[in-house]
Amino acid sequence: MTAAPEPVRLDRLPMAEDRTAAYGFLRAAGPVLRTAFGSYLITSAEAAEFALRNPGLFSSRRAFDLVGSPLPLVPIAFDPPEHTRYRRILQPFFSPRGVAAWLPQVRALAGELIDGVAQRGRCDLVADLAVPLPAQVFLTLFGLPVQDRDRLNTWKEGLVRIKPGQPGETRGEHAVRMGTELFEYLVEHVTQRRRDGTSAGLLGQLLAEPGDDRLTDEEIYGLAFLFVLAGLETVTSALSTAFAVLASQPALRDRMVEDPAVIPAAVEELLRVDGPLLFVPRVTTQDVEVAGRLIPSGALVQVMVAVADRDPAGHPDPDAIDFGRQERNLAFGGGPHRCLGSHLARMEMRVALEEWHRRIPDYRLAPGSAPRVTWPAGVVGIGHLPLVFPAADAHPS
Repeated sequence: MTAAPEPVRLDRLPMAEDRTAAYGFLRAAGPVLRTAFGSYLITSAEAAEFALRNPGLFSSRRAFDLVGSPLPLVPIAFDPPEHTRYRRILQPFFSPRGVAAWLPQVRALAGELIDGVAQRGRCDLVADLAVPLPAQVFLTLFGLPVQDRDRLNTWKEGLVRIKPGQPGETRGEHAVRMGTELFEYLVEHVTQRRRDGTSAGLLGQLLAEPGDDRLTDEEIYGLAFLFVLAGLETVTSALSTAFAVLASQPALRDRMVEDPAVIPAAVEELLRVDGPLLFVPRVTTQDVEVAGRLIPSGALVQVMVAVADRDPAGHPDPDAIDFGRQERNLAFGGGPHRCLGSHLARMEMRVALEEWHRRIPDYRLAPGSAPRVTWPAGVVGIGHLPLVFPAADAHPS
């Protein structure tokens, strides 16, 4: 077996301003690394694929215990066969066909939001588009009140952004409080929905399901907790980093404007280069050797999908952005636990890019702005992205 390299500290990587340097450091350090906190990092594409496709060795059980939910998150905190059951129940809502039904509504909402800023000549891409678009889509689809968006966002921010809370409150205590408040809100909401018998959205349909295979209330709480975190964050973060790239590289932006047909491929490439997930957690069920390194049973493993997506073994010239690539990526994970909402996320990104570039083809970063992701955090996303553009060039279709 290979000698163990020095432990690494993810919190000390230059993630905030230079993911290319951070991911390059981890790639160069080796395919399997040990952190200073005792967990293991898997960085190569081959090893990441192996871990993601073998839940019998790399389990999701207990891997998400630190997220803040008092109940296991459905479906990601389960392995087959329980996980298979959850996917079967939820898949119709998130299949390509199920997602396609939302396309007109997503397109109309994106157009409305973009029209609202087009004549101003400036905007904060995050606050004006990347937050409200996926938030309203998720809340409507899932069946939570749209007017509760700000409350839900506050809880989500406290859990995934690892922000400090009240004076004297540690980050850990703040996360626990945010998780408790969110969970209490969901219990109250589900109880009220059962009392009223309303069937709006996915949540209402799950509550009304009469079959023996229906989800229990506890399973619905775990599902709702996960969906609030993912539904209010994943696409927001992905749009923030995508627009940061496009605003700073006019040639890429211009290609989208000149040939909108390239946008689906561009979405995949932007997700590969700077996607919202740095890693997905797993826990080993037995001693397992990966790339010549022994990972002991019961170890916390962080499968570094963002680093694996820049592995030159699978992506020639991996740090270059090429909309002509035909390579798979792990931006939404892989194997049986691949993100259930990945089709919806990709559709929202595609629509946002299409509608924006039809209306605002010429834009750039506001003078003096230097986009930085919040770090450390559970996701890779930019909090504010000031853009400027000629108002005369902004035109609704």
